[in-house]
Amino acid sequence: MKVTAREIDSVLVIALDGDLVSGAAPAFLRTARRLLEAASPPFIAVDLSQVPHVDSSGFGALVSLLRDAERRRGRLCLVGSRPEVRILLEIMQLHLLFEMCNDISQACEILALTDRAAGPVVAKVPREPFRAAGRLLEGDTAS
Repeated sequence: MKVTAREIDSVLVIALDGDLVSGAAPAFLRTARRLLEAASPPFIAVDLSQVPHVDSSGFGALVSLLRDAERRRGRLCLVGSRPEVRILLEIMQLHLLFEMCNDISQACEILALTDRAAGPVVAKVPREPFRAAGRLLEGDTAS
């Protein structure tokens, strides 16, 4: 797995390329934690658009990074997750923990809404409804 980082409008964007699985998750978490320590403010967007598969170790690493960011009074947003990854996030109900955005610009906008003095502003990102078996058909409602 390849991990790259860049800063956009005070948001640390960590882009992943490859599977976030047990062999790669610990190295990703070590790298991300180092980047988080240097980030000020600790606002992170993790770009999953090039991640085709995530296993339990990968999800554990993402949750650990989220908790680390929250301990530093920061925020973390998952960006561009593929349908297969998003379905797993929803099956495991991790979509309730993470802010999820469609693209980097949306993530930067959401994270920029944070007022450091008052804490995070609650911003709801519209999510497409999914079922465990796949995408809802037009006209269906989420249950």
